[in-house]
Amino acid sequence: MSKRANEIRYRYYSLHVFLICSLLALFVLVTLFPFFWLFTASIKEDKDIITRTLHILPPEVTFKHYITVFTFGKIGRIFLNTCIVALVTVLVSLIIIIPAAYALSVLRVRGREYISKFILALQMLPSILLTIPLYIMLQRIRLIDTYWALILSYTTFTIPFCFLLLSSYFRGLPYELFESAYLDGANSFYSMIKIAIPLTTPGIMTTGTYSFLMAWNDFLYANTFTSSTNTRTLTVEVIRLVGTWGNRWGDLAAGATVTVLPVIAVFLFANKYIISGLTAGAVKG
Repeated sequence: MSKRANEIRYRYYSLHVFLICSLLALFVLVTLFPFFWLFTASIKEDKDIITRTLHILPPEVTFKHYITVFTFGKIGRIFLNTCIVALVTVLVSLIIIIPAAYALSVLRVRGREYISKFILALQMLPSILLTIPLYIMLQRIRLIDTYWALILSYTTFTIPFCFLLLSSYFRGLPYELFESAYLDGANSFYSMIKIAIPLTTPGIMTTGTYSFLMAWNDFLYANTFTSSTNTRTLTVEVIRLVGTWGNRWGDLAAGATVTVLPVIAVFLFANKYIISGLTAGAVKG
């Protein structure tokens, strides 16, 4: 009887593992297939993209679409524009967020609850609601069609969420650490640099990744505040590859691949920080 029960238990466990692995494999396939199809379309000949015959792999490999978007489309310069805007947005956001979150969470500034609620209320404002006021303000200070027009506009909707996210990590730190540092003669700035920031690295990486993705993937502000190749970003440039009388699918796929690859690289690099950061943020504070 015991042997029979063990066999049934083993078969049940094997079936359970098989079903889980099958569902995970199906999930990975469904998730990755669009990226695979996008990349293969970017290296196919035009006649193989628009055809009734389904080609999973390209019959003929060509890189002419990448050459086209990098030469005639000037996507190299636009890629540089996007990198500059996204990275500076991350830097500016972290410079503002880290001291603010530290001050309200660790130093326990008076009225911090009301300030946090006010910042939370800012999250309710949709991005499109700020488009016209931001455009008028940026036009008056002559920042339209510049990097700073995008950087300043992106920080308006990355800072509130990142502040709330990073504050949860600071609140989860034991206050006794800072009391010990104060008894040893450390000031608030030194405690932030030497204690708070190293202990909240996952949270900082998570907020930095969020800021980067929001700046990289934005279309609304980039399309509204820029008009030249010197400041245009990838999301706007890829849309310009859609023609009036027809779509250049190969060029469009190549431009979309160039746009997506940095995002995938950021996720692969910051994956462990994002997972640990989001998990920690879910239980702290």
